[in-house]
Amino acid sequence: MNPRSYLLTKVFVILLIYITSTSCSIFNKRKQEEPKPIAFSDLRVQGELLTRLLKNFNRLEESKYQPDSVFLSEEESGWWPGDKEGRTVLGLVMDAQATHRSPVYLDSIIHLFPKKMNAKGYFGTNHTSGEADEQQLSSHGWVLRGLCEYYLWKKDPAVLKMINTIIDNLVIPTKGLHAQYPIDPDKRTHNGAFSGNRMAQKTGHWILSSDIGCDFIFMDGVVQSYQVTQRPELKGIIDEMATKFLQMDLLKLKAQTHATLTALRGLLRYYEITKDTSLITSVESRYILYKKNAMTENYENYNWFGRPQWTEPCAFIDSYIVSVWLWRITGKPEYLEDAQHIYYNAIGMGQRSNGGFGCDNCSGAENCFLHVELDEASWCCTMRGGEGLSCAAENMVYTLHNIIYFTTFDNAVIKVGIGNDSIILEETTNYPFVGKINFDVIDNNLPLKPELRFFMPRWITDPIITINGNKVNYEIKAGFIAVSPELKKGDFIEISFKIKSGEEKTENLNSVKSTHKYYFGPLIIGYIDKNEVSLPQHLEFEPITRELFKAKGKPGMFIPVHHMMNTEVKKETGYRLQILFKD
Repeated sequence: MNPRSYLLTKVFVILLIYITSTSCSIFNKRKQEEPKPIAFSDLRVQGELLTRLLKNFNRLEESKYQPDSVFLSEEESGWWPGDKEGRTVLGLVMDAQATHRSPVYLDSIIHLFPKKMNAKGYFGTNHTSGEADEQQLSSHGWVLRGLCEYYLWKKDPAVLKMINTIIDNLVIPTKGLHAQYPIDPDKRTHNGAFSGNRMAQKTGHWILSSDIGCDFIFMDGVVQSYQVTQRPELKGIIDEMATKFLQMDLLKLKAQTHATLTALRGLLRYYEITKDTSLITSVESRYILYKKNAMTENYENYNWFGRPQWTEPCAFIDSYIVSVWLWRITGKPEYLEDAQHIYYNAIGMGQRSNGGFGCDNCSGAENCFLHVELDEASWCCTMRGGEGLSCAAENMVYTLHNIIYFTTFDNAVIKVGIGNDSIILEETTNYPFVGKINFDVIDNNLPLKPELRFFMPRWITDPIITINGNKVNYEIKAGFIAVSPELKKGDFIEISFKIKSGEEKTENLNSVKSTHKYYFGPLIIGYIDKNEVSLPQHLEFEPITRELFKAKGKPGMFIPVHHMMNTEVKKETGYRLQILFKD
């Protein structure tokens, strides 16, 4: 090789190494730039969220969910084999981790799984080759999710074996069938009940459900199984399902919103594996479509696109998880605002006095009122409440390098590890009723100053931060106020701010026209009366108690949609809250 050729070759090799290393560093940076939630083991939730978690946990240990009752035949389940069982395991696993309380019946239920499954190791009928039962697959999305979360928590090899058996005998045989999943609106039925109905006649290779799109609930379970087992043959099946889902016209199909939002969670989970950023674009566009067309005015959901008949906590819990996940990946603060709206006004309305979750009317769709449609959806939503509330706990605090993000505010003892060292903080607050959050430094052996970032949504103004009574300066960073104080054991941080109140336009394109709603911070404010009332615009509200608000300069008492499992919020009492008011 002549000197010139040698020199050019050497330059090319150096350039190639540089490009490759730069690309790798960008990829790794992309991975590292996403904040991660702190572990349940480092979080002791207190206050309202703990009360809700424990109440839900108690409900999931009542007789309906104990080993003698939790397992159902196909007919008893309404042809959703494994659905109740999988959701119950998932709810118990998540509640247990968030509360640090040992579940009484969970291990017994897990032990009985193989005995209650068919000869091939899954629930329900062993269908002939080349046939898919949509509701059976959807149900096993929850079976796989429950088993995966249990395995990630306990590392039980018997549970991993169950996951692999379901993959071998139920998941892999569906390869090729998802590409044929019927998405022609003219071939789907729109007459499902609260729990959905299995169609009597097959369409092609499919036994379909009135819950249009629930095959993609299965996708989320398959994706998590792929994370857990890392079995390469699952990728092609996931790609097939994702491709078909993204071809669906959700509005024309009148797709089930629960299935849609669960599919979005599955795509976000798949992004965590593949880092395919096109998945984020796809999720964002469909989430926005959902918000504009099927999210109610108190942030619950239409059960189906275009069919505002009732809400379903399973769906708005999915929407809560999707919104926080999108913030973590994109950094857009509006997604955290969505999460607070959903937590306080949807989850905070949907949880009933027994700790379970029920269905409401689709507020804004036909009139100005919000009322109870079904006291409790005990067969599905109550169990999903366990995941939703646990995610609300898990989503309180995130870390990235030396940055600690506080994405919402509740009472908790928080341990944040950075390297081999840690800081322990105790957070106390009455937010969103009072604009003040306190942090006591219980211990700190960090060798560096952490950057503390506190989320400041658009309804918060004039924040002030003091440490040991001394005011400190802060920066504004992507919706957060940021400080980097030198903290020691015994220090006291106080954040105070004003909470805005006023009116805002309706958000769903299908809501009653020429109406508005009132808010205090993230809370939607309503008025209880049998008849619709008119109120002047530009009212501002302030809390008297957590349950009672008054309007400045206007007589009358108002209440938030949010409630702490109020015993009056049930169908037989005629609970009815006006939340939209004529312009």
